[in-house]
Amino acid sequence: NCSQAQLVTKQRSTMIGVLLLALCALSLLRFARFRQRFVRALKSIPGPPGVPLLGNSIELLRCDTTELHDKLVLWTSQYGPRIKIDVCNTHWIMHTSPELAEQIVTNATFNRKAKDYEYMHEWLGIGILMDHGPNWFKHRKALTEAFHFRVLENFMPIYQEQSEILVEKLLSFGGRAVDVFPVFKLYTLDVILETAMGVRCRAQENDSDYVRAVAGLTQITFWRMYNILGQSDVAFRFSRYYRPYRQMIKVSNDFTMTVIRRRRSEMESAGNQDTEGDFEEGSKRRSALLDKLLRMEIDGRKLTDEEIKDQVNSFMFAGHDTTSSALTFIMYLLAKHPDVQRKLYKEVKEVFGDSNHPTFTQSTLNNLKFMDQVIKEALRLYPSVPFVSRTVDADTELAGVTYPAGTTISLGIYFMHHNPAYFPEPTRFKPERFAPDAEQIERKNPYVYIPFSAGSRNCIGQKFAMNEMKTAVSHVVLRCELELEDPDFVPRLKDELILKPSDGMPIKFLARS
Repeated sequence: NCSQAQLVTKQRSTMIGVLLLALCALSLLRFARFRQRFVRALKSIPGPPGVPLLGNSIELLRCDTTELHDKLVLWTSQYGPRIKIDVCNTHWIMHTSPELAEQIVTNATFNRKAKDYEYMHEWLGIGILMDHGPNWFKHRKALTEAFHFRVLENFMPIYQEQSEILVEKLLSFGGRAVDVFPVFKLYTLDVILETAMGVRCRAQENDSDYVRAVAGLTQITFWRMYNILGQSDVAFRFSRYYRPYRQMIKVSNDFTMTVIRRRRSEMESAGNQDTEGDFEEGSKRRSALLDKLLRMEIDGRKLTDEEIKDQVNSFMFAGHDTTSSALTFIMYLLAKHPDVQRKLYKEVKEVFGDSNHPTFTQSTLNNLKFMDQVIKEALRLYPSVPFVSRTVDADTELAGVTYPAGTTISLGIYFMHHNPAYFPEPTRFKPERFAPDAEQIERKNPYVYIPFSAGSRNCIGQKFAMNEMKTAVSHVVLRCELELEDPDFVPRLKDELILKPSDGMPIKFLARS
């Protein structure tokens, strides 16, 4: 009996083994057929050679985010304005031609965000950053009103106050070099928290659970995007990041929902009028983007608290890392080029006079013409979002090639901005490229220069960001002289959805006499 039972067990094990092998073989066959469809359709597009089935996966797995940036620079120079990169079952086409960029951003088939963005879904929900289709279009149209210039004018005191705190913090280092990216990250968090939610978190002065949660969620999201283990939901659940990730989502959502419910209650008590609530510190509450969201109606109904949470979290994510990246590179370029710094200081003094604490308005910011040129050229050299990616919704022809549904396509903004055909001496910092009397770059092709992307999915907050940057740069230049610790320092770059310096950005801020 024992022998018979063992035989039955062995037969079952053999059958299970055969079944598993058959399932594996079937899966591999389906994968090979699925992959072959893309390979055949996209075979005319050049790209780095890969290995069967895995494509360029092995080569890319060896790269960190700095090496990835360097490799993309190499490949775009080798293979031209449209290159194909294969990562297992992801087929990624990078476009660096403004003509192709125009076709992509104006075609609704390319409106859906790429699969990489799905790793943000648990945190950001279906806010403006993640949504697509008719629902996204309705929300985008309604949210555009929240960024009207009259609304942005109300944020000037917030930019000003937070910029003054920023300068005091920079000067507190006593002329020692400081890595500015983390400093600007806290500044932009303070600005976006107060403008989006009407809450003063004082991230620049104090630590808080919410600030730590946002920083941690951002870091883990980037890890999932660029680490093959993180891209598997199963593997992620068993990783050391999963439990803290869940806890940080709870901290973020609890904070946001508390603010939403408190503000909704205040508005209902006041008959949905503009009310002046109080901050925890006792100062008057300014109208925030949250107030617009609470009053907003789409298809005749108000947004739910959950929908508002997703939009607010999207503003928080998209609105702080991008601007802190831009400010970091602007400071580097000013420190690297003292002549530009002196010219900018002269303009700021002419516009604001001798006061170290000037009053900022939209009108005064509009008078900073050279500042515009400096920021635009900095965003050309170092666009905060170096490329944007989409997923093709349906088989679509683009410049003679039919892209199968499911293809990932990217706009290589960084590479378009460094195209010598449009920007002679592309690595040189030349703000005069954007002078009013200079040859208009956009006349050659309006899609050559797109630091805020383009088309229907362009950055909804670009005017907000420009005002925030101009206020911060004005305050810093008025009160500080900027120097590099090493005059020959050139930052290596890394792509983590946001363009960042690989090894920090050490800059000295010396008090002006």
